[in-house]
Amino acid sequence: MRNIFIAMLSVLLITACNSNKTEENKPAEIPKEELVTFVELTKEQFEAVDIQLGKIEKQNIKTSIKASGHLEVPPQNKAEVSTFIGAVVKSIAVLEGSKVQKGQRLAVLEHPDFIKLQEEYITAKSNFSFLEQEFLRQKELYEQNAGTGKIFQKAESEYNSGKAKLNSLESQLKILSVNLNELAKGNISSSMVLSAPISGYIGRINANTGAYAEPNKMLFEIIDNSKIHCDLLVYEKDIFKVKVGQKIHFVITNMPEHQGEHNGKSIEGEIFGINKSFEDNSKAISVHAIIKNENHELIPGMYVSAFIDIGENKTTVVPSEAVFTTDGKEFIFVRNKMTGCTKHPLCAAHEFCAASENCPEHPDCEQHEHSPLKEVCTKHPDCEAHEKCEEVQSEEAFYFTMKEVKKGVSNLGYTEVSFIDDVPEDATIITKGAFYLLSKSKTSGQMDACGQ
Repeated sequence: MRNIFIAMLSVLLITACNSNKTEENKPAEIPKEELVTFVELTKEQFEAVDIQLGKIEKQNIKTSIKASGHLEVPPQNKAEVSTFIGAVVKSIAVLEGSKVQKGQRLAVLEHPDFIKLQEEYITAKSNFSFLEQEFLRQKELYEQNAGTGKIFQKAESEYNSGKAKLNSLESQLKILSVNLNELAKGNISSSMVLSAPISGYIGRINANTGAYAEPNKMLFEIIDNSKIHCDLLVYEKDIFKVKVGQKIHFVITNMPEHQGEHNGKSIEGEIFGINKSFEDNSKAISVHAIIKNENHELIPGMYVSAFIDIGENKTTVVPSEAVFTTDGKEFIFVRNKMTGCTKHPLCAAHEFCAASENCPEHPDCEQHEHSPLKEVCTKHPDCEAHEKCEEVQSEEAFYFTMKEVKKGVSNLGYTEVSFIDDVPEDATIITKGAFYLLSKSKTSGQMDACGQ
């Protein structure tokens, strides 16, 4: 029985020792949220990768509203050409995509009704000449009391009726582009010409040689791209921020890298009109902006992504190159203000400590943190010396901390940022070379709680 008891006691002692050993070897766990990513560079590394430092700045940066829309031309710069009387297409003088000038021939049509209309005009003109002479003769007789009023009134009525018919036929023939001077000489044309009502480019042709062209059916579409403008949709929450005269910048949605005459840059415009009613089935209004299209490369119907400049605000900015993204979040590197001092290693390590208020590994610094006379503390000479050390920013080594930010708008190489954690306004940051430090931090891993 005694042997069994001794054996059991031995097992318990061995187990307890192993348990203590395991606990001793197990590193202290630091809550995930207390871990801070530090990166250390030697002076040689810093100079080799051409890292540049700068300061957080306050700048007036443009505030803008994001909008989408499409390109359009005004109604007065778009024409659909048709015939007023049915006719057969004798010839077509243009091709789709070709440029035309106002008055240029598009097609030639012919039909017996066209000839008949000219005959009616010649007859009406000849008859009107007789009616006019008769009216003037009866008027003179009536004024001299040599004729009756009834005959004069009849002559006047026939004169007015003949004049109205002649004017009507003349207007119809002008619409059909008939030369009335030639027609007055008796030169009847068997065909009529369709001419371009505006200058522009042929969009569509809905006609074939020999086909019958129905009245009022579109045969040619002409678009003047020189007056193209941008129609943007602005939603209800931003309506009162948009004003006539504001500038816009946009790119073609489906080809942002190639803007033709604009060499890949965004295209500028200026708002000239704002609708006063919502678009169908949306809480958005149309905003119209005039743009430059000197080479006529832009086409109506193209979708655009735009920014409307609504003013400037003074805000915190950093160079755009300073901001980088990792694990779906955005960061910048901030230089540690109180690190680099090689003369006072305890305090230097304490600056890295994520548990600085309760650091068990650096008791002097822990006491110093709680000292009401921190700046003139005589009890802890190492820390006192460190506070006043002129080499606190020694360039023998460089230490940086990743600080999470939220990006805002960007303008002229600077990006608006807001910090998740407090960062001094005079902090020194990396303005160039941040991605090198990011790769180094990933390969070297995180430091422990006290920066060891």
